Amino acid sequence: CGSDGRSYPSVCALRLRARHAPRVPLGHLHKVRFGPCEFAPVVVIPPRSVHNITGAQVYLSCEVRAVPAPVVTWRKVTQSPEGTQQLEELPGDHVNMAVQVRGGPSDHEATSWILIKPLRKEDEGVYQCRAANTVGEAQSQGTVMVTELSE
Repeated sequence: CGSDGRSYPSVCALRLRARHAPRVPLGHLHKVRFGPCEFAPVVVIPPRSVHNITGAQVYLSCEVRAVPAPVVTWRKVTQSPEGTQQLEELPGDHVNMAVQVRGGPSDHEATSWILIKPLRKEDEGVYQCRAANTVGEAQSQGTVMVTELSE
């Protein structure tokens, strides 16, 4: 990580940049620490809105990039009886929901998804993917729409 806040592939690349950087005094650009520069999470691929029938399954996925690695969580956005927005941590007590997080597909990225199976009418709503690390946080949301299958 260079003093300019950019990550370089090697110390040699940083030194080369320092020698050839216009308008930068010699010795001004230097290595701050080994490894990439830290940055707050950025949602690379947000969750998409999905639609299915009751009894089927849906999943929402979210891809984020950050250094250090972020903690990724899912929440359902609901309204209280008073009309204020509430965030329910998932999966919570929902036996029909599973949450997974894994690294990749690129360096410093994490992919997370929530699977809802079997889908119920009460699962309809807005789902928020939230990523946080020591530098900051980011969030994005997708909507689950449910059509009730008549018997």
